[in-house]
Amino acid sequence: MFNLLVNFPSGEQDIVTVDESGGYFDQSKVIWDERTDGPMPEITIGKMQRIDNELITLPDFLPEHAAAVYRANLPVEVPITAATEALIYAGLYNDVDAYIQTLDAVNRQWWQRTDKIHRAFPLVETVRVALNLTNQQIDDLFIAAEQIRKQRAGIV
Repeated sequence: MFNLLVNFPSGEQDIVTVDESGGYFDQSKVIWDERTDGPMPEITIGKMQRIDNELITLPDFLPEHAAAVYRANLPVEVPITAATEALIYAGLYNDVDAYIQTLDAVNRQWWQRTDKIHRAFPLVETVRVALNLTNQQIDDLFIAAEQIRKQRAGIV
């Protein structure tokens, strides 16, 4: 078996193992192929760049790799209790709650009775725009809520 160092279309960098006749569907994304380049040198996934016939370890992660890993680890759904706690810690709960109270009955009921909140839920975007929050701030709240969920569940 042989290893290929590949930059996936998602931007993530990783190793793919193939047999002698195997390959990766897009050869332009293969940075190192042990069959043609020799044994894989010591690498740090996400920091590797090929210059001529050498693999170079960059000081920082490739932006495409970092963004892909971030997207892959961003929680898309969290319990509403954890989301509420994250809002409290961020000092946003009162503002969000006050805004929710100005909405129609359907949206108020969704907020008050749901057990989970999904990142793509239209109400999340409505609140984000109304409170002039950035997408990064919303992502950070979801990350904080997931951390709270894990702590409460004894996972971390």
